[in-house]
Amino acid sequence: MNNKTNWRKIFYLFLLFGLSVFGAVCAEAVEKQFPLDAKPGPVLSTANQMCVDCHKTTTAALVMEWERSRHAQKGVGCIDCHKANEGEIDAWQHMGALISILVTPKDCSNCHAIEAQEFSRSHHAKAGEILYSLDNLLAERVIGLPDNNADAVNGCLQCHGSIIKFKRNDAGEILRDNGKPVLDPNTWPNSGIGRLNPDGSKGSCHACHSRHSFEAKLSRAPENCGKCHMGPDHPQMEIYRESKHGIAYTANIDRMALDKEGRWVLGKDYSAAPTCTTCHISNYMTSEGEHNASNHDVGERLSWTLRPVVSTKINTVIYEDGFKEDYPDTRKLPEIGEEVQVIEKIVQDETLVDKIVSKRVNKIVSWQERREKMKGVCRNCHNHTHVDNFYQQFDSLVALYNKKFAEPAQAMMNALTEDKILNPNSPFEHEVQWIFWELWHHEGRRARHGASMMGPDYTHWHGLYEVAKHYYMKFLPAVIKVAARKSEEMKSKYEQKIEELLNQEEHIWIKGLSEEEINVLKSAYKNRYDE
Repeated sequence: MNNKTNWRKIFYLFLLFGLSVFGAVCAEAVEKQFPLDAKPGPVLSTANQMCVDCHKTTTAALVMEWERSRHAQKGVGCIDCHKANEGEIDAWQHMGALISILVTPKDCSNCHAIEAQEFSRSHHAKAGEILYSLDNLLAERVIGLPDNNADAVNGCLQCHGSIIKFKRNDAGEILRDNGKPVLDPNTWPNSGIGRLNPDGSKGSCHACHSRHSFEAKLSRAPENCGKCHMGPDHPQMEIYRESKHGIAYTANIDRMALDKEGRWVLGKDYSAAPTCTTCHISNYMTSEGEHNASNHDVGERLSWTLRPVVSTKINTVIYEDGFKEDYPDTRKLPEIGEEVQVIEKIVQDETLVDKIVSKRVNKIVSWQERREKMKGVCRNCHNHTHVDNFYQQFDSLVALYNKKFAEPAQAMMNALTEDKILNPNSPFEHEVQWIFWELWHHEGRRARHGASMMGPDYTHWHGLYEVAKHYYMKFLPAVIKVAARKSEEMKSKYEQKIEELLNQEEHIWIKGLSEEEINVLKSAYKNRYDE
């Protein structure tokens, strides 16, 4: 090879190297000028410009979050969401504008009317009604002090929501700071999903659509739901993580299209895994084509209620004004067109009260129809046999829990109350009441939710194993213990009741396994562990 050829090769190599460097530099310059993930800048009205200019100094990160939102790109700014009307309890003059710090579903409905309407009749919107339930009694009375309900404020109400209240003087007038109404720190800040707002609306949209970016990917991600749906009594987040669905999501999060603008349809925009939103809210594809089933009524596709002591299937009664009510399948359904007395919970003088109103039944949705909607989501990835057999397994677990543990335990507690051994007005007076509470509220729920979301460990070890252990080893002995406090006669009565219970076929194991069963166990251990 001659020198001329060598120099030519060297020249071409240098030329290619130079072009590649030049191209990289140009690409970097272009990307800096026009980033690949760049979004249109915010569209600002004159009124919103004033807000942004000031808050860039006082709350800079908040403005940055808003600037990257779709709201900003569409020209929806501070005044559009925070504006208030004259006479509203939470309104005050601020820099020439009448505004409120509270943004409620009623405000959001100005643009998102359908979503707000769907949400308003959901279980989420009613979550604040826990204020007078047994759950909140634990935080306020059993744990709290007469002048300190901090556990409820920092715990229960941050998920369920609170009645938004204001500080008042002795005359009952709202205290103001430079015209701004002073919010009660026991009720604000609060983004609970069932917050009870001064304008009469229920809920908080930013419980799921975190302000001020309101990114879709936050509400689509399971971690968003996990803020509230976790823990000893409803560990949906933990169950999801151990399920095949959760494993697939974690492994394939980059394929989930969580950031996609507009509709997010299973089977069209993504297929890697379902999230909470997929099953309970979002659109999905069917064999007939795209099925627009997105709905902010998150419980619409549920056919069981897994919350109470004993689970039941749930039908839905819908009234002419759109109000919805769940009817357990053990409760007689009204007729279409029938007038029904309904209890609505409303806020009156900053207190939650029951209002009895008459409503006409417009429609009834059976638990079978509710289930079919959920099956529609499942069938996007699974065939009919898979889906139907899953529901058979799930139903069997709930039936097992109901029949063997929940119904007998509830009957025992009812009998203790009828015999005046337990005081219905003092639900945590005796050990047996605490044990019973955890039996259904913690362990029983874990088992049921575990089966519903395919979490085997939560179904068994965290669920029915704990139910069985505490039913036999704690609950039944505690029944005799509390009966003995009443009298020897009552002690004997409940010893007899429990003896009769344990003689039933489903409990007979406690008196000893058969010789054949013992031999099988011994043989298996010897073969496996040489013991």
